[in-house]
Amino acid sequence: MSEACYVEEPLLRLKSLTPELVPVLMDRGYYTVESIAIESPHVLFERIGERAGFNLEKARQIVREARASLKIEIMTAAELYEEEKSRKCYSTGSKRLDELLGGGVREQEITEFTGPYESGKTEVCLTTALVAAAQHKASTLFFDTEGSFSSKRLFEMAKARGLNPEETCPLVNYAKVYSSEHLIFLLENAHKPIRERNIRLIVVDSLVSPFRAEYPGRELLAPRQQLINRCLRLLLNYARVYRIAVITTEQVLASPVGYVYDVRPEVLNPPVGGHVVSHMVGNRVYLTIGPGTKRIATLIASSYLPRTATEFIITKAGIEDVPE
Repeated sequence: MSEACYVEEPLLRLKSLTPELVPVLMDRGYYTVESIAIESPHVLFERIGERAGFNLEKARQIVREARASLKIEIMTAAELYEEEKSRKCYSTGSKRLDELLGGGVREQEITEFTGPYESGKTEVCLTTALVAAAQHKASTLFFDTEGSFSSKRLFEMAKARGLNPEETCPLVNYAKVYSSEHLIFLLENAHKPIRERNIRLIVVDSLVSPFRAEYPGRELLAPRQQLINRCLRLLLNYARVYRIAVITTEQVLASPVGYVYDVRPEVLNPPVGGHVVSHMVGNRVYLTIGPGTKRIATLIASSYLPRTATEFIITKAGIEDVPE
């Protein structure tokens, strides 16, 4: 086999893969060795099916070889600490909000922004994507499930920040999401654009919204949560394998209770998604509308940062600090 084939088809580096299986796997969205390494063998078999000599044992063999080729190693806590310090952070546009997050939206983890309508969730996503393009030449893959993405707004932000929209905005890649099944399809096939467009930031605005619309009622709660968990697992694996930062946004529930003693925002109007979402995100930020043009950001959950709050404003330039 020629060297050109290896360059063109990275999957051919896996000895357990036959040339006949490669196009079958690519047809299902597995374009890279990483895409196979982070997959579960039974899911891989379920998506490929019994064709071209493929079966569950073959799936296990391919996944094992893919994982071994990535040299996934056990490290000490001290080594992990040094690795964590080297992780890149992407600014939200507000220094105070970045400080609340320990430096910004960090790669290799999921950062969630939740809150009521008009609290600034999409504005945070757009500003972070724009600043990442300007400061790091980083490309963003933006999944829009609610129709809230606005290219006109993105160009307005760029001009207000003194940036050239023709240079920064092309680095923001947009994907319109029509349904929960479409979102899963796009995420399962995201390996190709991640590699081809050098994606460093993934945004899903918002993650749970299509599942809420299509899986109403308690009788559909179990399958809904399983599918949401599937999406989150894909996002977390992308973040870890490709060193990508991930942002998700969530809606909140209106509380039917007339009066509650706990006035924390996440208790008054809890984020949607339940425990499945809570356990998968690294930092969870609750946004609320403050006095005047101010917004209040509260870090309500984190695996390594204390609960704290700060203020920011939304201007033509997007997310900015409150003037002194």
